Amino acid sequence: MVRIYVIFTDLDGTLLDENYSYEDALPVLETLKRKNVPIIFCSGKTKSEMEVIRRKTGIYHPFIVEDGSAIYIPRNYFGEVSGKVTNGFEVIVLGVEFEKIAEEIERVRKKYYIKCYSHLTIEEVARITGLSIEEAKLAKQREFSETVVEASDEALEALRKKFNIVIGGRFVHVFGKHADKGKAVRILTDLYRKKWGEVTTVGIGNSYTDEPMLRAVDIPAIVKNPQGNWAELRVENLYRANAIGPKGWVEVIKTFVKNVDDYERK
Repeated sequence: MVRIYVIFTDLDGTLLDENYSYEDALPVLETLKRKNVPIIFCSGKTKSEMEVIRRKTGIYHPFIVEDGSAIYIPRNYFGEVSGKVTNGFEVIVLGVEFEKIAEEIERVRKKYYIKCYSHLTIEEVARITGLSIEEAKLAKQREFSETVVEASDEALEALRKKFNIVIGGRFVHVFGKHADKGKAVRILTDLYRKKWGEVTTVGIGNSYTDEPMLRAVDIPAIVKNPQGNWAELRVENLYRANAIGPKGWVEVIKTFVKNVDDYERK
């Protein structure tokens, strides 16, 4: 019996390298696309950022934004409505609106030091992230989370009372307590199993923010970071790729999706 795979992947530092390029993974991506293997982007990125990547890669499966705060499903993808229909998507929201997070941050900011994307210009975000001006503009279009660039311990502790505070590769992510990548992955996995029956889920990440996602999949894997090390994650049966970023991503796919050339998904 042919095994059916669904691949959940982080973007920055995983499928995308330091220069936000996926060129090293392109041949394998094309093979997976040809076989209609779902590749689910699961990242801290915004919907606006992910839509650009979807167009560039030609990957139009569901995707998970802002650290699991919301799931965007193309309309009629699963054959039945799975969320609120808006702008061609069915949206399942797990997090809280950005405005509520921003309000609390401003309250905290009156007492403690904190600097977020919303306090920076587009040009400043571009400079500290290495993004282009247009990419930085998209990164600031947050719906369900905020990115903290600098903050005192006291500020983060105050925010932690109401929100999830997760340290990513470079910055701190603030989002709703009822949201995480793992919950979003489990919801989508259930939808795929209703559609196709049994599926095998693969998760690929590179940082602490990916831990919930990796705990929710059958085959969890991490790639090396540019420094040549792995994030210290507490995930059972975690595969550690020997390569960095997208080269490590390819290693994971070639190691576990062994029969990808043997079947077609309709």
